[in-house]
Amino acid sequence: MDPTTDNFGQPDTNGGNPSTTETAGNGGFNFNEALSSEYSSHPSIVKFNGDVNNLAKSYLSLEQLMGQGRVAIPKDGNDAVAWEAYDKAFNVPAKDQDYNLTTKEGFEYDKAAFTKLMRENHISPTAAQNILNSFSETIEEMGQSEAAAIEQQKIETVSALKAEWGAKYRQNMELANNTLVKLCESQEDYEHIRDIVGNDVACIKFLNKIGSLTTEGNLGGFEGQVSGFAKTPSEAKAEFDRIMNDPDDAYWAGSRNRRNDIKWCKEHNTTHVSEDERKARVQYVQSLMRMQG
Repeated sequence: MDPTTDNFGQPDTNGGNPSTTETAGNGGFNFNEALSSEYSSHPSIVKFNGDVNNLAKSYLSLEQLMGQGRVAIPKDGNDAVAWEAYDKAFNVPAKDQDYNLTTKEGFEYDKAAFTKLMRENHISPTAAQNILNSFSETIEEMGQSEAAAIEQQKIETVSALKAEWGAKYRQNMELANNTLVKLCESQEDYEHIRDIVGNDVACIKFLNKIGSLTTEGNLGGFEGQVSGFAKTPSEAKAEFDRIMNDPDDAYWAGSRNRRNDIKWCKEHNTTHVSEDERKARVQYVQSLMRMQG
């Protein structure tokens, strides 16, 4: 077929340009022909193939889109004008303290640091609240998981020590605990260290071993206070008699000796006996009496 004729053998008056065919629904009008070359060749114009209806449809869609309150994307962190418009559109507070965030009772966090972070990153109050909620829930779940793990470790520790120590489990645990009490300078120190090592088999056994090897005087009369729980009646009587006949024993602090006086103890290079230690010693002596039958 002659390329200069149409399908019916008639001359092609468009010179083979497909635009007329593609814009036939537009009455054969090609708006590209009315534009200067700098516009008619632009990709954003060429894509309409000269169809003025498609152009009009695209324009109306764009106008509708712009009328929905679209916000320009800031070019960078220094685009102050765009960021101001962005903050206004998304209701981002002008000041850190204007974030009115709430949390579950008991949950603690650095509010000043958190709101500062939200403001610097242009986070809306709604989004900030959602972030905080998610964060608090995660922390709560982690706490519950950690507590469950600690409880499980405690069960395993007790089980292991009972299997190893048998009937002496309670006695050995008391010895280990009292050893830690003696080694600590304050109740706060005791509680802190107990929370760290108190659920570890090796640490508990180590404290028990220290208590077993400690002699009278090294830790304020510690061994005599706690190491005799497994004594036979005869051993208990011998230990009871030894204490009764030793005027320097912690049992007699404040009556037959002055080991309850810190200043006196320093002057005489001997260990001080606190009131709690004296009471513990009294309880031990009473237990010796019961062991004798």
